[in-house]
Amino acid sequence: MKDYFQYYRDGSSLKYVGAHTVKSFPLACGYCGKSVAPNTGYEIVDSVDGISWTVATIYECPFCKNPVIYFNNSKETIPGAKYGREIKNLPENIATLYDECRTCYANQCYTSSQMIARTLLMHIAVEQGAEEGLSFAKYVDYLDSNGYIPPNGKQWVDFIRTSGNVANHEIVIKEKEETEKVISFLSTLLLVIYELPNML
Repeated sequence: MKDYFQYYRDGSSLKYVGAHTVKSFPLACGYCGKSVAPNTGYEIVDSVDGISWTVATIYECPFCKNPVIYFNNSKETIPGAKYGREIKNLPENIATLYDECRTCYANQCYTSSQMIARTLLMHIAVEQGAEEGLSFAKYVDYLDSNGYIPPNGKQWVDFIRTSGNVANHEIVIKEKEETEKVISFLSTLLLVIYELPNML
């Protein structure tokens, strides 16, 4: 490592030891969600037979000051950017689960993200008046029969139900693209149920 990665917390902010100017790179911070192009941090260098190259860079986010690691080979960051739009006016329990779902995605925990998405649909149904303790299928039917699912949207909920069942009961690793579809539908559903009505 070119410089040892060291930081400490000074009150509510992070202080970095030995951070220096590094090659700037545009990325989305996995902590604050800001699109940034930081140029302060540390380089992780590897070398063979006297030839060295940068394997990864630990950037300091200029907004929230948290460290974001960028890997040169895979072009990925840890933590990654959260997928899905921010939704306003969510009840606390719904907001918590939606954030967990998006955070799992950002950390490449796609199976966990889809399992939380399934749980989130159940919480939405209960929050909208369904009884507790019902089966997932009954919660889907409740959302559908009470007009919460947009036209032609039930197949999306069935997709999440089926996908969630597989994640819960079979040894199957979920993929990034599939998880993006699930979160896209959830964000649309939350937008229709919570954000748009409160804008009027």
